Amino acid sequence: MRKVQMVTDRELEILKVLWAKGSASVREVQEELVRDSGPVAYSTVQTLLNIMEEKKGLVRHVVEGRTFIYSPKKSPERTIRELTRRFVDRVFDGALDRMLVALLDSKPPSAEEFERLRAMLDAAQKHGSPTPEDGEGNGRANGSAR
Repeated sequence: MRKVQMVTDRELEILKVLWAKGSASVREVQEELVRDSGPVAYSTVQTLLNIMEEKKGLVRHVVEGRTFIYSPKKSPERTIRELTRRFVDRVFDGALDRMLVALLDSKPPSAEEFERLRAMLDAAQKHGSPTPEDGEGNGRANGSAR
């Protein structure tokens, strides 16, 4: 199985369109991007979708007539989880505590967000984090959050 590649901002915008629509043609994706974030060429969207399919394994297509219809290969939750894991491993050497400190330093949470974070950490500690044997993360990253 191919490792999830990091995605560019534009590729993430394309994935969000596909997650919202389920599937879409290049033209439909382009129209959504133009509406949401300004001009983008059809050929640019087509090239990005090709890269996302052939090199990154993020999307797949079927042909309907002469139109390629693209759909995401994975759910948003799974993709975000895999991208986050890769980011934490690459940037923080798998250390969740260092990642959380950097995140809290960059954008301090409100009191309500802090309470939700505490509740999530408590729940994760009670139910246990996935282990390396489960195919989720590594021991250092999981151990750092506890």
